Amino acid sequence: MAEFKLGYKHYPKDLAKFKPIDKDDDLTNLRFGNNTFIEIGRTDDQFGRTLEMIVKLSGCGVFIFALYAGIQLFLDINPYYIYSDGAFSLGVIIVSLLALFLCLMQLAKVIIWPADYPVRFNRKTGKVYVYEPMLSKRLYYFPLREIRKLYKPVIKVYDWQSIDGMVSRHGFFQQEIFAAVIDRQTDTLMDYFSLWDNANYIDKSEWRWLLCYMNGMEGMNYKGKIRGRFWLGRLFNCFAPEFNWPEGIDKASRAESLEELAKIEQEYDLVGKSFPYEQP
Repeated sequence: MAEFKLGYKHYPKDLAKFKPIDKDDDLTNLRFGNNTFIEIGRTDDQFGRTLEMIVKLSGCGVFIFALYAGIQLFLDINPYYIYSDGAFSLGVIIVSLLALFLCLMQLAKVIIWPADYPVRFNRKTGKVYVYEPMLSKRLYYFPLREIRKLYKPVIKVYDWQSIDGMVSRHGFFQQEIFAAVIDRQTDTLMDYFSLWDNANYIDKSEWRWLLCYMNGMEGMNYKGKIRGRFWLGRLFNCFAPEFNWPEGIDKASRAESLEELAKIEQEYDLVGKSFPYEQP
């Protein structure tokens, strides 16, 4: 078994080691599901995101006030102390402008982060599609050029057979479940991504549900269980752009068979392409 770092514990994929789920059991953050594929949302903690936004908004207000104070000091310079007062007031203005710029960039980063970045599991083709937003370098070089395009989505595609589960415990009853991508030939960890950041530690219900689904269990509950979101977080999330799967990846993730998947990959020139696939 590949060695997991950061204190992660391995979760087996053997269903025999878990008690079976009921067909009425739902799945946390299930956005969509049918007998072909499911889509799991991975939104950030809305309360934490809201607090971060409030702190950065407050920081912007403080630096705006400091900028105003610096300008007032510059305008009220005593002629007898023009050099010392001028240098001090200009220093306050320059530092305030720089701090305000950096604070605005961090605020923009929080506001425009995608509303969700889901994962799709297709049990007919055995493929897993991961939507990962990546910050663009323009955030630091020329951030006002395209304020709503400061992130660049990256699509990662893996085989279900190469994925194992791992978990990191948070608190007494909660845990974060990750999917580990393993190179089966060398038994090394190639990549990992988060699935549920607040999963049930006692019942392991999320991982059991996913295993049952990928092993072909019929008649499962696809209604899902979206976590309640902090109302102010929902308000701020209105600024966040909606995620969009690239057309070819979207169709490939919905394929009903390996034959259909091969045709879609041929049509959209996805054959032999290395992943991650960067959305243009």
